[in-house]
Amino acid sequence: MRQVETRPSPTVLQLSDVLPSGEPMLSVLAKRTYDVGADGRCVPADEQTPLVAEPLDDPDFPALLAADTDLHAYKPRTDVVLLGHAYGRQRARRLDVLVRVAGHEHRIAVLGQRTCSIGQGRLRFSEAQPIDRVPLSPVFAYGGRDHGAEARHGNPLRSPEWSKGLGGVDPDAASPFFYPRNPVGRGYLLELDPGTVDEFELPQLEDPSDLLTPERIVGDWLDNWHRLPLPHAGGWVHYDWYPRVAFSGIVPIVDYFDEPPLEVERGLVPELLADGTGRTSLDFRYEIACGAPLGLQFAHLRGGELVELQGVHPTRARWTLAVPPAPRLHTDGRDGRLDATEPVLHTMVLEPDADRVTLVWRGCAPARRAYHPQELATMPLRVEWRD
Repeated sequence: MRQVETRPSPTVLQLSDVLPSGEPMLSVLAKRTYDVGADGRCVPADEQTPLVAEPLDDPDFPALLAADTDLHAYKPRTDVVLLGHAYGRQRARRLDVLVRVAGHEHRIAVLGQRTCSIGQGRLRFSEAQPIDRVPLSPVFAYGGRDHGAEARHGNPLRSPEWSKGLGGVDPDAASPFFYPRNPVGRGYLLELDPGTVDEFELPQLEDPSDLLTPERIVGDWLDNWHRLPLPHAGGWVHYDWYPRVAFSGIVPIVDYFDEPPLEVERGLVPELLADGTGRTSLDFRYEIACGAPLGLQFAHLRGGELVELQGVHPTRARWTLAVPPAPRLHTDGRDGRLDATEPVLHTMVLEPDADRVTLVWRGCAPARRAYHPQELATMPLRVEWRD
C-alpha cells in the first residue's frame, strides 16, 4: 500500500473550484478503504475503492441513489452513509439502530413487517412480525406513492397543458403523488376514502420520535407533505429528493409552505427553506453536496473520533471503530511549491456486513486562478497516508 502519492490516481484527485469566500481554490480528494477487525482496528484493504465520478442510480430502483459522486470539491459537513441491515435478536418486533459518532447520536426505529388495512373508512395496523434482517434502505422507510389517490384523481401532468412544459420528462415518473422526501418508500397516504378497501405495507424503518399511527399516517392532501414524518434510513439521499433538491431552488408541488417543514422546525436545514418558495442563496451550492440523511450529517470529522453502531452487525451487538488518522494533504502552490491544507472528512461509508469502512478526505487551499481539467491532470499534489 503506497503511503505517499504525488500524482492523480484512481483514489486521489485535485479539483479546481471556488471557496465560500469567493476565492479560487484547489482541493485534493483522497479515498481510502479499510477492513475493520473485531477489535475495531482499521487496516487498509487489499482492494481499494476508486473515487466515484458520477452519481450512480440503483438498477432496481432508478429513483434510488446507489452511490453519490465523490468529486465535490467542498462539503460543509461530513456525510456518514450507512449501508447494510438491521438484525433482530430474540425474535424482537421492535429495535432501535444506533449510530453514535464523536458522542452525537442518531437512531432509527426498526419494526417487523406490518400492513395497514383500510375498510369502512377506518385504518388498522397489523401486529409487527419478529425481526430477522431489514435492509437499511430508503425502500423500507416512510414514503412512496399514494396509488389509490392518484387513481381517483388522476395525474395532472398527463394533461395536454402540462405535458408541453415537461420537456420530455415522463409524467408518470414526476407524478405529484410521490412523497417528495422519499419516493421509493412505503406508507404514504394522502387521503382516506371511506369507500376504499385496501391493504398496503407499512415502513419498517421510522423516526423513533414520530412513529406512524393510524391517526398520524393520513397526509390531508398534496400540499401538506412537508408536515408528514421524516424518513429515517441509511444510504444516500437522491438529488431529486427534498430537502436536497431545495438547495438547487426547487421545492416540489407547493408554491409556499403554510408553516415551516419539519426539517426547519428541528434545526436540520437553514431557515431560508422555511417558506417553501424555492428562494435560495448562493451558499447553497455547497449544501447540495451533502448527501447523507440529515441525521447522519456531522460537523467535519478530522480523524480519531469514536464510531459506535448497534443493531447492524450480523454477529455482534455493537460494531465500533476509531476514524483512522487524516492524511497530510497538499495542493499545488505553483512554482514548485506545495501548499499544506487542513484535512477534513467529506464522506464516511460504513458497511458493517462486510466489516468495511471507506473514507474520502479533503484538503483545500486558495489558488491563483481556476484551472482546466487538462492542467489538473499534470499539476503536482501530495498525499501522505498515516495509517
